[in-house]
Amino acid sequence: MGCLVRFLGGALLLVALAIGARRLLERPMAIPAPIAGEKDTLVRGVRWRSREADGTGLPVVFVHGLLSTSASWKRALAPSSAGHPAVAVDLPGFGFSDRPWPHDYTVGGQAEGLLAYLDARRFDRVALVGNSLGGAVCLVAAAARPARVAALVLVGSASPVSSIPWNFQLLRVPVLGEVEMEFLIRPVTEAALRYRLFARGERVTREEVDDDWSSVRVPGTRRAALAAVRSSSRGYEGLLERIRIPTLVLWGKQDRILPPEEGLRLATEIPRARLVVLPDTGHIPQEETPEEFSHAVGQFLEEALRR
Repeated sequence: MGCLVRFLGGALLLVALAIGARRLLERPMAIPAPIAGEKDTLVRGVRWRSREADGTGLPVVFVHGLLSTSASWKRALAPSSAGHPAVAVDLPGFGFSDRPWPHDYTVGGQAEGLLAYLDARRFDRVALVGNSLGGAVCLVAAAARPARVAALVLVGSASPVSSIPWNFQLLRVPVLGEVEMEFLIRPVTEAALRYRLFARGERVTREEVDDDWSSVRVPGTRRAALAAVRSSSRGYEGLLERIRIPTLVLWGKQDRILPPEEGLRLATEIPRARLVVLPDTGHIPQEETPEEFSHAVGQFLEEALRR
């Protein structure tokens, strides 16, 4: 028994030292001012950063996934929007948007914030495109305010009622989740992109790693991500059946986070939904195969927004 106690004590000491070293060596990043093509919008006292492409007609709003940013859309933003104004947002807690605390970073809270963002921008009606966590946010927003959303694109989308991978389940466990998040360092971010999020790791560029890692370095990101992962599914029963707008469910065939079967389930349960599966593509099609992604989404939006 004594040996076990000493072993556990030594292990806890090593974990504490590793966390301390990470915090000491990691240089926090201040949120930079917007550059050309970016915009800050104040929503209920919280600053939202967006990157945008010009167009005409009804706006298309893009929402990123967990621990990602609006930069994930930059190679596909204009090409996929079918000539419409394209607005990729950083959700609060991520990218270069604010990270207030306390704040509701759950899927429901972010969906409510997204609708408030549309009000602040005076977007009466939009198309929503969401990847992973962002897909769940778009689903909840579309169900809550169907008159505001003309079309919906779900890209490797989570939903409030979908199963999540075991490593995300661990993040939901108190204390254990906090410890796991402490070990989110740049090599871990790169490894996740190469071996979990992309179908082919050699496609991951240094720029894509930099985009994700820069956001993590902004204080408050890890805390916001934990709150998002710990969103409750209560109250979302029957959510998918309430989506009555044209919907494209777009999936990577080699998605290792949410398998294509999840895309089939969404497309089956959402009325009027169509499913497109991109071969040789993982969880972030807009980054890994942007041309194929843009073609599929642009074609869908051109048809859906013509009505």
